[in-house]
Amino acid sequence: MFSNFGVFYFLFFLIVGFLGGCKSAYIQTYEPFLDDPKTNSEGDAGTPELWHDLKGELLESQKPKALLLEHGEESLLLRINLIRSAQKNISIQTFSWEFDEVGKFILWELIKANQQRGVKVKLLIDHMFNEHRPDLIAFLSTLSPDFEIKYFNPSAPKVNPSFLEKISSLAIDFHDHNARLHNKLFVIDGYIAITGGRNVNNHYYDQVIGLNYKDRDVLVLLPDTSEMLDCLNIYWNSNQSVPTTQLIDVSKRIKSKNFPSNLGKADFFDYAIFEELSKKANNADLIRDLFLKDLMNVEKIEWVYDLPDKVDEAPVRISTVSEKLLELIRQGQDSIFIQSPYVVLSKNVQDAFLELKKNKNDLRVVISTNSLAATDNWITYAANYKEKRIYLEELGLEMWEFKPIPKDISKMMNYATVMTRLPFKNELKLYRTSYFHDDESSIFRFFGKANKTERQNQILKTTPFLSLHAKSLVVDKRISFVGSYNLDPRSDIYNTELGIVLYDTNFSEKLMKSINRDIDPDNSYLIANKKDRPMLSSINRLMYRVSEAIPFLDPWPIRRHSAFELKDGKESVGPGHHQFFSNWKNVGNFPQLSLLDQKQLSARIFKAMGMIFKPLI
Repeated sequence: MFSNFGVFYFLFFLIVGFLGGCKSAYIQTYEPFLDDPKTNSEGDAGTPELWHDLKGELLESQKPKALLLEHGEESLLLRINLIRSAQKNISIQTFSWEFDEVGKFILWELIKANQQRGVKVKLLIDHMFNEHRPDLIAFLSTLSPDFEIKYFNPSAPKVNPSFLEKISSLAIDFHDHNARLHNKLFVIDGYIAITGGRNVNNHYYDQVIGLNYKDRDVLVLLPDTSEMLDCLNIYWNSNQSVPTTQLIDVSKRIKSKNFPSNLGKADFFDYAIFEELSKKANNADLIRDLFLKDLMNVEKIEWVYDLPDKVDEAPVRISTVSEKLLELIRQGQDSIFIQSPYVVLSKNVQDAFLELKKNKNDLRVVISTNSLAATDNWITYAANYKEKRIYLEELGLEMWEFKPIPKDISKMMNYATVMTRLPFKNELKLYRTSYFHDDESSIFRFFGKANKTERQNQILKTTPFLSLHAKSLVVDKRISFVGSYNLDPRSDIYNTELGIVLYDTNFSEKLMKSINRDIDPDNSYLIANKKDRPMLSSINRLMYRVSEAIPFLDPWPIRRHSAFELKDGKESVGPGHHQFFSNWKNVGNFPQLSLLDQKQLSARIFKAMGMIFKPLI
């Protein structure tokens, strides 16, 4: 029998739980999409005349043109405009294509381009993390002979294999299964291309109440298209690229005609959220102002990509893209700026930086990456955390870690919209989700994650934030790289990667300016050694050096380095300056995460015991 108090507390918590459940159950979401024939009749013509005129200029000058694409939603706008403007063909390579709001929007535009204008479409999608519906893929596979989809290195001969089939494939050939197509390439009519870090889903285009990627693409227009077209053809014709009709679950549906015979706009839109963007994609003046006006001539563009056979040979000793980037890094005389969401340096890269430090003592090497609070991958962060002493002390790197809510977030993404819009139904699971603290100085907070209400979406009570995903390099303000390559073992020895090297001072200075904004003290933490304490620092130094020398283990939990935040009104001076500790505040190794936060605990445990898996991360 319950006591009176027991009955009271039982009823109290039952009522609170019921009310809480009711509160979360009745969150307002967007109304379902209703197809409007009037809207459809307006047409989506794009701006083909603008791109046609640019092609004339391109052929006359014989100079390639380039434009950095820093803003997610603007990058989506450009993609929609280019699809609508395409006259002949569209080819896309991507690692991830989720059929969420953005993924289905782009897919619908490709279907229209093919069905209404006869544009040839070729999609090459990595297979690993793309759980596509066999019935939808069967529909797309029978749409037209000129609408083709291939999956790269399928883990089983199905578009949607079961969990058991995936595990079996992994057990039979782990290395082959683990090597993936990581390329991102979007090509229109054979001379307009977008490449960089963006895949195809909501997170890359500022559409999520939660994690959004702070990414970077580059738009290029090419007078000489041979290198790029070679890359497209090599991958498309590779044995690793399997047509959808050869996948068992798709093939069965096609033979039995067990798939939709016709799909309309309402099948690709859950909500009417892209009307404004759709109108902008047809607005020639807007497209000219946003994109064409700032296109710059560049001296030279070089395409760099791994061959698809890399996945057969993985793990490789060193890849084509890795070799090229090392070659560029070794040329550094004054400064090297590297931006990568994940930084786990291979022996080749560490050796290169050691040589540079030895021979060019004045060379500034800057690394921009994620803080643990901002990252989407705590495992790679843990490996970075394990080796950070080497990066700071032995290699002499200047390291900055991106904040999840940088001061300039409204300039970096469409922040106002995700702060105020209604949630999608699949976002309801994020209700009252807190990813981190707003208070950077909470080194000793043990529990909880409290976010300021002004930083929350007011309907979902969840904080939208950014995770750095851009992959770029600038050497001496004259050579740049933008592509898919992360500074980690997977990009080096497993995944295929692709990018472009731009030999141009003006472009390099613009890219360097963008990275400098990201590492501004308002937007990133500076990583540096802590202030020395008599005796304590010496004991700690001895303990962590012994700990890190143990093969595959590193149990000592205290590091010499920490994250620092610039104090209000103070000058940004570097480590070693006599005013450094007066001007900068030590906010701990994992600012904005409590001591018992799952992300922090996981990273610490992996750092202590998981480094045997470093080559796989």
